[in-house]
Amino acid sequence: MSSVHGKLSRVRKPRVHITYDVEVGDAMEKRELPFVMGVLGDFSGQPTSKLQPLRERKFVQIDRDNINDVLKKMTPGLNLRVENTLAGDGSEL
Repeated sequence: MSSVHGKLSRVRKPRVHITYDVEVGDAMEKRELPFVMGVLGDFSGQPTSKLQPLRERKFVQIDRDNINDVLKKMTPGLNLRVENTLAGDGSEL
């Protein structure tokens, strides 16, 4: 049975290896822990509807196959004010 890192090394070189030694019978075995990262942030910008309280929010698993769907549900937005260089009158857009 190949390890997770063994499978990933065929696709891309892993950057993080987290291992620990476990006593199995009279021998020591090296076990791998998966690398999991949680990100918590306010990516709502200026939402038009009220957001859920933080304690009611759940982590969402994101991978390369579902990132577009997850972002669509988050409805990220960006509002900017920039100088109107076309009018040249110091106004903003």
